[in-house]
Amino acid sequence: MREATTEAEAAPAEHDFTALPMGARVGRYEIVALLGQGGFGITYRARDEQLDRDVAIKEYLPSALSVRQASTIVQPRSTKVAEEFAWGRERFVSEGRTLASLHDAPAVVRVFDFMELNGTAYIVMELVQGETLEQRLKQRGKLSPREVDDILWPLLDGLERVHEAGFLHRDIKPANILMRPDGSPTLIDFGASRAAMAGRTTAMTAIFTPAYAATEQFTSAKQGPWTDLYGVAATLYHAIAGQAPSRAFDRVFEDGYQPLTKLSPKGFSPGLLAGLDAGLAVRASDRPQSIAGWRPILRQGAAVFPDAAMAPGMRPGADATVVMSKARPQEKAYRQEPAPPASPTPADAAPAGTSPVNSAKSRMGIYGAAVAIALLLLGVGGYFVVPGKPPPQTVVLQDMKIEELEKVLQARRAADAEAAERRRVEEAAQHRAAAESDSKRKADDELAKAEEQRQKAEAELVKLREELAVQRKAAVEQRELTDAVTRRAAAEEARRKIEAEMTALRQAETDARRKAAAEAEAKRLADEALVRAQAERLAADEEVKRRAEADKAQANTRTGVDKKSAEVAETALMLTTTERQRLQVALAALGFDTRGNDGAFGQRSREMIAAWQKARSELATGFLTAGQRQALLKDAATAVAKFDDERTRLDDEKRKAEAEARVKTTATSPPSATGFDGSTAPAPRPAVGPNPYDGRWSGIVEFAYDRSDRSQPLSVMLQNGVGSGSMTNRRCGRDVNYTITIQPDGKFAVVFVGYDLLCRNGTNNFGGTVKNNTLHFTFDAGLGPGANRFTMSK
Repeated sequence: MREATTEAEAAPAEHDFTALPMGARVGRYEIVALLGQGGFGITYRARDEQLDRDVAIKEYLPSALSVRQASTIVQPRSTKVAEEFAWGRERFVSEGRTLASLHDAPAVVRVFDFMELNGTAYIVMELVQGETLEQRLKQRGKLSPREVDDILWPLLDGLERVHEAGFLHRDIKPANILMRPDGSPTLIDFGASRAAMAGRTTAMTAIFTPAYAATEQFTSAKQGPWTDLYGVAATLYHAIAGQAPSRAFDRVFEDGYQPLTKLSPKGFSPGLLAGLDAGLAVRASDRPQSIAGWRPILRQGAAVFPDAAMAPGMRPGADATVVMSKARPQEKAYRQEPAPPASPTPADAAPAGTSPVNSAKSRMGIYGAAVAIALLLLGVGGYFVVPGKPPPQTVVLQDMKIEELEKVLQARRAADAEAAERRRVEEAAQHRAAAESDSKRKADDELAKAEEQRQKAEAELVKLREELAVQRKAAVEQRELTDAVTRRAAAEEARRKIEAEMTALRQAETDARRKAAAEAEAKRLADEALVRAQAERLAADEEVKRRAEADKAQANTRTGVDKKSAEVAETALMLTTTERQRLQVALAALGFDTRGNDGAFGQRSREMIAAWQKARSELATGFLTAGQRQALLKDAATAVAKFDDERTRLDDEKRKAEAEARVKTTATSPPSATGFDGSTAPAPRPAVGPNPYDGRWSGIVEFAYDRSDRSQPLSVMLQNGVGSGSMTNRRCGRDVNYTITIQPDGKFAVVFVGYDLLCRNGTNNFGGTVKNNTLHFTFDAGLGPGANRFTMSK
């Protein structure tokens, strides 16, 4: 017995530097070895330290859509494919969730767990011992009828459960069937999510093996259970005939298929061979549409094994085949066909002298030509024009160390020894019960014999007494009297002897009863000890379960508290609309598309923040702390700077337009208002003609009350001595517009319109004289030590 391997393992494996390093941890699992890798993901051998067992872990890592960073984190390769990457991850997790619900389905690999970590997702599966069917066929060429039946029926039972769950395998082939040591099959490497990805994005190719794929897998035709039926039929054709059947795509143009009913391999029932030929029909509508509709065909004339038990799912029947009527797949996801009729109707019957299979083959030429024309019209002809990369053949590799196999064998031997000991104890108890019953029977017989002897003795004693009485009455002489006394003494002696024997019998009965009671007490104590051991084991299991639930509840509570704390921390940042827009731009630049930068953190923005936090292995709360805000802006500094430049350009254009409007307004009615300290500044005079102070002025406002971020940048372009700009009041979080007017003689006026430092609506006016091309004045609103300063220079 050896662990499961594939062709990729038989030859030196190509190392993928994007794989997780050995010793890395994924949840409670430790990566032990690399089992396989492909264009869709990587499979590892890992150790479950909590349950002390080896498992296989499949990681979602499509090489065309993603890259690994910082040894563990997986991110989209670019913003262009970020949505496809996230969509594929959801399909991957959905597939793991569905397979986990099929844990009791036969012949389907068991899924223990699925996780979303490190920006990607993982599926934890059973590590199956054995070899693939492909390896077995390479070694032996063909399989016996019994071996084919041992594979077929469990495989159909498990695959039917998969179809009932709304899933398809899409890549059934010998390399994806693991053979356990007991001969039972296990279906691995489900390709549902890969096929969905290949149909959604051009960055990935379709995943199937041409020799075992149905015609609809080469085109965009509808797929269903009939698609998986083709893969099962092609796989078993290989197991029976020793080689794979002709490719379905090639058969559309020239059908070189050799039917199994024509090959007629020895030992196989005609019904089974005809059923496999029906499953390999080129047209999807000519195949059975479901496993339930396929079983009656396969079971016609089932083989009976004389020296072994009947194969699972088989029952003897007539050696007859069934002609399948043409049926078209309905629009529903999966269609369950009724069982086909026992014999063909006149409309469907084959011509005299031909078999149903040959008749079906004669129809294949017409169907093949029609399908060929349809495929050429759909552009399938490009298959012969454009060379393509051969579709990858992938399987989930599952293996087990010899030491672990020895542990399993030791556990099995221990279980067998325990069962043997239990049987020995039960047999000993039965022997004891039989011995007790036999001893009691013997004691009862001895008591009956003793009672009979006693009765005889008493009768004899009565008789002796009667004789003595007769003798006393009849004889007067002393001799007769002496004889009577002697006889009486003898009788008394006999009575004492009988009484002694009866006493010994009663003692033997008492001893036997005591022995039986002692054995019954020993059995009772043994049963009580067994019951106590079982109760203690159940109590221990309940305690482990209770602790696990408590830990889970505590983790959920802690997550809720952390999320609330993060929300409070973000609220304390008092983010403005502009700052929120900058953060949305940063998220989109890093591959977390918020679908716009409107400055409002809606559900989509919160989800992308959580995804960014998860990618950094931080708590995914969806709310930003001060440190996370700085890190996010730093990581996307280029995109944020570009956004700021664009915003500045738009603001300048807006201010220029407003300045031109204010020039007209200032020329007609100069503003006049009261400053923060209550003083009245002179209204600015309109500038007339060219002004020596025209040009770009910039500076800062320093707020004495805000120690964390005191400086606020200012910028304005003067034309004809007039310009306007805006800034954000840090205290109120609102925009404040300002207008600057400088007369040719150096007199300036600054007018604030909007919220003042006390967050009140109003207009505030300050004035002064330009000195050394610098505007400078201070104002105090009584909100902190020191004055607030306004400084601008040309």
